[in-house]
Formats: sequence, structure tokens, C-alpha cells
Amino acid sequence: MKTTFWLSLAVSAATVRGLAASVYPDATGDFTPSGFGYLDITSVVVDNDATTLSFRINLAGNPLAVDWAKYLIGLDTVPGGNTTGPDGWGKPITMSVGGMDYFIGSWMNFGTGAELRVWDGSAWNLVPNPGLTVATDASSVTLALPFSVLGLNIGDTFRFDVYTTSDGNSVLDAAGSTTPLGWNNDPYDSGANVLTYTLVPEPGLGALLLLGGALWQGWRRRQVGRST
Repeated sequence: MKTTFWLSLAVSAATVRGLAASVYPDATGDFTPSGFGYLDITSVVVDNDATTLSFRINLAGNPLAVDWAKYLIGLDTVPGGNTTGPDGWGKPITMSVGGMDYFIGSWMNFGTGAELRVWDGSAWNLVPNPGLTVATDASSVTLALPFSVLGLNIGDTFRFDVYTTSDGNSVLDAAGSTTPLGWNNDPYDSGANVLTYTLVPEPGLGALLLLGGALWQGWRRRQVGRST
């Protein structure tokens, strides 16, 4: 029975932690050619712990089905930034409202990889050793990095957009828009269609102790009830 209690506590603590994650749904099928689900964003899940910020890009297909899909994130973290484009890879992608301060570009070929670039007012500069990681499964790509490299702290709010693309194309799907897109190399502006996330603190020891106490009382009542 005690095993059941501790299992319940662990599951509940994980649930409390997971409540901090924000889910941003995106319309499925807004990349119009069929058969390219790995370019079609279904949702983005953003989460953080005490040091790390993560973006899980959920897709309508397997991102490793081909080796040419690319997954990008534009971040507006402070006033200013690049409001006219291009993005960190020279693609015609813009965040005209607020400006893009950081750019994350990831690729699925050569064993997968990603890089972080920062706008210095006139050019995009590669950030050395940003601690950026890439994880994939059959329907998602997760990009994670220490939020300190973005100049962010717990309690800060930033704006962002997530894009799929490929070599020779511009935005093929964007998390902030439901406008259907096909193969194109047209300029894309996130404009006001950006998403917002606030870095939240992890549940404190006090919250976890209260949770444990409530579970313990419930468990004890059930045991007493069974013995009478």
C-alpha cells in the first residue's frame, strides 16, 4: 500500500510540474500539399524548469521521414530587434511587430542539429556553445536550451513564432497562423500573429509538501476505513 502512496505522490508531483507547460494548437492541414505531414505543425508545447526552456513542435508526420525538413523559432525577448528580416539563415522571415532578437534553426540531416543566432542591430551572429539540444520522435521535434543564453529570467515574458521550412523555401507552416501555405519562397511576416510565454518558477518545496500531506491524509483515511 505504501508503494501505491509513493507512486501517487510521484505522479501528482509530475502533474503539478506539467501544469506549467503551455500548449499552442495549430490547424492541421494548413500546409496544403498532401503527404508532407512533417512540415505541418499540429501544436507547440512550451515548458521550462529552473534553468531550461523547451519547445516541443508536434507534427502531422515523422520529422525523420526525410532529411531536408527544417524547424525554426523566432524569439522577441526585448524591445527592438530585427523588424524587417531576413531571419538568421537569410530566409525572408520577419517579425515586424516587436522584432526578432534570437533565431533558432534546426535540421534533420547529418544526425540532426541546431544553432542559435542573436541580432546585434545590424547582423545575425552565431552564439557559441548555447547548450541547445535536439530530440525527435515519430511526430515531434523538441528544441531546448538554457533560457539564460536568451537573457531571460524566471518571470520574464517573451513572444515567439515557430516555422517549418526546407532548402529553397520560405515558411511552409507557422504556429502563429492558420493561413494555408504551399511550396513558396515568399516573404513571411509573423506580424501580430505571435505567441506569448512567461517563464514560471518550479513548484516550491512548500507546494510539494502540501501535496504530499494531502495525499497522505487521503491514504490514511482509506486504510482506516478498510480496517473498520
